[in-house]
Amino acid sequence: MKRDLRIDPAIINNKHVPKNVTDYTKQQYDRLLEIWDDFVANFSTNKSDPRAVERLEDLKEFVYRICMQIKAGKRPGEDMAFAGIKSYWKRFTAGYARERGLIPTKNMESITNAIDPGGEIGRLFDLKPDSGPRNHATAAVFIWIGEFLWTRDWKIFARPRLRVDLWALLCLSAYTSARVSDNIESTARPNSDTGLYYKHAKLIAFRNEDGETEFSMQTTKFLKARNPESSKLPMPDIHEGRFQEARPLYMNPMLFHLVIFIANGALRDYRGKEGLLKLLDVRLGPDQPKMVISWDRMVLSNPIFSGPSGKILGANAFSKVLRELGIRAGFPDPPSLQCFRSEGLTRIDSDPQYSDTQRLKLAGHGNNDIQRQHYASRNPGIDSQAAYLEARGREVVVADYFLQTEEYKKTESKILALSKRKRCDLDVAGPGESPSDESEIVFHPIRKHRRHLQKLEDEELKDYWKNTSTESFVGSQPYICRGVDRPFSRLRPALPYRQRLADLLLVPAKLRSEEGKNAILALLALYESASEVHRPGLDKSHCSCPKEKKPSHLHVYQCKKRQFPFMEFCFFCNIWLDDRDAWEQDCSRHLKEDSLPQELNWQKVETTFLPGFCPFCLWDSSLTASMRLKPFCSVSEWEAHIRSHNQPWQTACPDGRCHDRFGDADSFYYHMHDIHRIPKRLLIPLAQKDGKRKASDDLGVHQPATRIKTEYKWNNTYL
Repeated sequence: MKRDLRIDPAIINNKHVPKNVTDYTKQQYDRLLEIWDDFVANFSTNKSDPRAVERLEDLKEFVYRICMQIKAGKRPGEDMAFAGIKSYWKRFTAGYARERGLIPTKNMESITNAIDPGGEIGRLFDLKPDSGPRNHATAAVFIWIGEFLWTRDWKIFARPRLRVDLWALLCLSAYTSARVSDNIESTARPNSDTGLYYKHAKLIAFRNEDGETEFSMQTTKFLKARNPESSKLPMPDIHEGRFQEARPLYMNPMLFHLVIFIANGALRDYRGKEGLLKLLDVRLGPDQPKMVISWDRMVLSNPIFSGPSGKILGANAFSKVLRELGIRAGFPDPPSLQCFRSEGLTRIDSDPQYSDTQRLKLAGHGNNDIQRQHYASRNPGIDSQAAYLEARGREVVVADYFLQTEEYKKTESKILALSKRKRCDLDVAGPGESPSDESEIVFHPIRKHRRHLQKLEDEELKDYWKNTSTESFVGSQPYICRGVDRPFSRLRPALPYRQRLADLLLVPAKLRSEEGKNAILALLALYESASEVHRPGLDKSHCSCPKEKKPSHLHVYQCKKRQFPFMEFCFFCNIWLDDRDAWEQDCSRHLKEDSLPQELNWQKVETTFLPGFCPFCLWDSSLTASMRLKPFCSVSEWEAHIRSHNQPWQTACPDGRCHDRFGDADSFYYHMHDIHRIPKRLLIPLAQKDGKRKASDDLGVHQPATRIKTEYKWNNTYL
């Protein structure tokens, strides 16, 4: 060694080197230290002898106050988990040791014992050992969410490509049992740009077992706190799937990833729509087992999944969008990505063709203890009865049937799934309404209210569900929560790309089939479009108002109507008609085609709206076609018109397609509410109301109704 080598004293010294942590972790440490400093400053009785970590009493009071603060933020009766309190304590001790010195070991052990569910603080706050039973998002849950996203989801994303990114990322994560931070930027490591980039992935075409050409992609998982260049990172792959029977196209992950690659110009030798069709026509011969599909050098440093800014998508944004999708799909407590990971690792663990080493590598676990403690099902799938009797075990794994009963139940205990009559009988309110409120119909995702869910446990409600099929999400006619997909059926004419995909992606077909090619081209059109909504007659070019930079569809409609003495917009064809005879013929054609929705209420959905129709005029053959199909484009106009009929209840529904008969007024009102979305308050004749009639009512003049809130709102900056 050289004796004159210069030594840097800032590094080579006798100071303790703490564990390397991320900036986010340091912020968590600093936050707990600030809470401690606040506790010392405000709760020290003797300023000359302030609170200190050397005194066990002070530490106990500190933790006690933290528990009290957390409990204050909980709902009445909501459980507190020991793991949450323990994480606060561990952050405090780690941060204190890092910045200010070690806490006495005996004191640390005493506090840990005190907050244990069996400890004195744990018993006082009734801390639970964990957050509850482990949830598994089984294949049935995955299938239902995918089917809902592409065929029933009313949500209109501001960035259409988000729908493709969302499902492609969910497929990749579920099929590889990934953490939420394995492919995108972790919330705990903001601005780190760590995640899946094109340089970390490989795309190939290979000749499968059936002699057919198939696409596959190998990705790199970025484990927590691992260096991106680490040789320990798992590299799983996804593929089209060798199915004995073709599955619905939306279950093919390569379908969506190829769309992303083509739209972003990521493939060096295949560009645009023509390049995509050329790629799908690639066929490998018997002497060519594989072919590498090269990335364009310009995209190697680009993320595969990016946010609005072009940077890699954040885990927090993805989890938020996934949760909202689950709520819209009918899950009161929607599955997180960890639920899909748990199910994937459980399936792998129970499959004898895979070893523990293979599972550990895929999961990124250091040992089997992690699988046993956090992922494995509590029913191990052993036929212990046969083992005890020294008999041969069953070929059927009975544990799988029990696991399916623990999976996420779609709408099985959901207020929204109940009819209006059932909700009133149980005195249970639907979303956005009080138990006795008949004043408005509000559509928005279900919110979890403890009082409502407790009522749903009543025996009367359990009897109600005995006749309701909720056993499986899979099948030709899966159970659909009443109201879960209502708006989409009416929005289909305004969502041309979504409408086409809803018809194509459920088709059991392979990627290179005619249906597969049509689906991938439709997905590419959606990914590259500026908006999911396409109503050319209501775009801003039809608005003459200089102040409106981005006018809403409702504003454009009203503006256009004011410009001309006669102008009508067909919401089925998305065109304007300025001729009365042409409008009459168009209405007559739609009435004959019977393409009318059952739901007749006025609705505002995201950036567009759906007009209201009158159930009494619509099916009155004595009126002209234009009068029967008159659209009401403001909620006040729609409500006033329905009130103007002032009809008593009827024994039959005005809609000729309904065959129900009603023996009392309530049955009629509930039917109109549940099936046609007409509130009861608009149907009750004035003479039957409370007697407090206004002068305008007596004169037959109806004041405009107060505007009701029927928007679908999501507070999500990523959308």
